[in-house]
Amino acid sequence: MDGDNPVLPTDMITNILIRLPVKSLIRFQCVCKNWKNLFKHPYFIAQHLQHSSHKNPSLLIEDYGKSDPFRICLLDREMQVLEVPNDPFIDSMWLCVWTIDSCNGLVCMGVATFPKSLSLFVWNPATREVRRVSRAVSSFEYEEFYVGFGFSPWVGDYKIVKIGVSGNDCLVNQVEAYSLSIGSWREVEFGNLDGVAITSNGFTSNGSIFWIGSRLGVGEDEDDFDLIVSFDIAMEVFTLIPMPSSPLSITNTPYPRYLTVYENKLALLSHTLSGDFKSSLIHLWVMEEGTCVSRERWSWTKTYTSSPYSGCLLVPTTIWRNEIVCNVSMLFEPIDQVEDDAENDERKIVMFNLTTNEFKTFDIRKSVLGYGIFNYTESLVPVGNIHTE
Repeated sequence: MDGDNPVLPTDMITNILIRLPVKSLIRFQCVCKNWKNLFKHPYFIAQHLQHSSHKNPSLLIEDYGKSDPFRICLLDREMQVLEVPNDPFIDSMWLCVWTIDSCNGLVCMGVATFPKSLSLFVWNPATREVRRVSRAVSSFEYEEFYVGFGFSPWVGDYKIVKIGVSGNDCLVNQVEAYSLSIGSWREVEFGNLDGVAITSNGFTSNGSIFWIGSRLGVGEDEDDFDLIVSFDIAMEVFTLIPMPSSPLSITNTPYPRYLTVYENKLALLSHTLSGDFKSSLIHLWVMEEGTCVSRERWSWTKTYTSSPYSGCLLVPTTIWRNEIVCNVSMLFEPIDQVEDDAENDERKIVMFNLTTNEFKTFDIRKSVLGYGIFNYTESLVPVGNIHTE
């Protein structure tokens, strides 16, 4: 107590503030200079992010439609859809915009403009800060590439990694990494990626970025085999991780596979069709790292296979709050009917609960081209001048 006026201790005030949404904190910057400086302090930013990650996880849904070519909305834990206002750069460069990945509240985006030019951006939708990434060492124009974006707690830095590929087989021919703390690109050695083809954009988890790829056989007796390419953000070292190889493994299905995290472990999502092509199944594989009985460093376990989902093809994209989130593809209907449905019906996502083994459907909105889905947590993390300790 200070005289007759009650005063809260500073630690208690900070403990309250880290629980508030970013929108409120931005407004409260004008309360006093101390609060404004507090919200920019690395410790407060980290504490707020940690609380937000556990208490307020969201799904970032990338949506395309005819009336507005690109937009992002958030699905919060209360299952409410919140529309995110586009940054001016998105509205002015809508020729082709896509989300690469989301990490700690920052969203890495690719923007293609006319004629045949590509830019990368790092955007914080909560603070509305955006940073245009400088040109890479080699030009992006006329080049095939796969991009990953992630954070390493060991060096306290965010990096964008671009893997350039060439030929019809998409073989790796160049790797470059951009550091947000330094603000520049550098070439990265990739000797152990010789003969490796990349087939997906990157997925970030626990200080590494992962891509799905394959090793191409070089001799008549050597077969191609699928693998995961892992990039340690801090050490800038690549590691090749084999895919499951049992007769019933996902490597035998032609359908896309998606990287995700389950119980803090790297995992793979896939889907298959039933024999009569009238229903689909979702599969979850989880990787254990360490020496197993077979003396392999990595081992895979098929943890879940869903019950059949009839009437359409489910495409699993990520795991959110113990549920596998799936896009819906009306593969079993004529294409003209699919187009009519896209005009008249709400676009849906389907969630498969890993505890109850039940499906539930959730309407997003009318949509034509579909959308990408990413885990997202709002934060105060700045897009430039990243603080390191």
